[in-house]
This record gives sequence, C-alpha cells and structure tokens, in this order.
Amino acid sequence: MNYNTDILPLLKNYIGMELESLSGRSNIFVNNVDISGLSLTCADGKPFTESHRRAKIVFEKLLEEEVVHVDAALENSGSRRNIPETLLANLPFIEFGKVNNRQHLFLQEEDTHELGTLKQRME
Repeated sequence: MNYNTDILPLLKNYIGMELESLSGRSNIFVNNVDISGLSLTCADGKPFTESHRRAKIVFEKLLEEEVVHVDAALENSGSRRNIPETLLANLPFIEFGKVNNRQHLFLQEEDTHELGTLKQRME
C-alpha cells in the first residue's frame, strides 16, 4: 500500500463528512482534500489546514509494524495531534485499541468497518 496512490483517494471520500475522533471530543469536519493537504473544521469550530506529512508518517509506520502509537510515531509533534489519528482510524481497514493503556492504531488485512466510521479492536 502507498499513501499517495491508495490512501489519498480514500481521504477524498471524507469531504463533507464529520469524522469521530477516538475520544469523541475532538471530531473533525472535512471541507476539502487535495494533493497539498486537508482543509478541516475542528470541534472548537476553528478552521485548520493539515498537510499530508503527519498522516503519511503514521501510515508508513503502521505499514512497517501493523500497530502504532500515533504520538510516538510523530514524536509528539505539533498541535492537534489527534488529526492524523482520526483521519487514519476512520479508514475501513484500521482499528483502534489500547496497548499498555495507550491508544494505538492497528492495520487489518481487510476492511472491518465502513469508511468514515471507527471500530475498536476487540481485546
């Protein structure tokens, strides 16, 4: 799988959708997606522009290890760290769950839920 050829087209399907965050408190609304990034409205009502850089870093780490703690993969970088996590977790082949009481994303071999929804991994 490749971020630019496989994931970016899926992210474009988010346009006009509100994506639930893992906490349920930091949902994001996707206004636009293009090759340069995403135009979002965050739960606080403020517009935010996100490049693909952080989501791509997390996705590539997920491909390597099949499980990733987003903050660790991003080395705690920047504000609104939940955005890459939310974007990826809402893909149909990524689930979320806890490892050592910390939220992680898990890559699945096949779709386990609908695009734009979350699925918590059964422990």
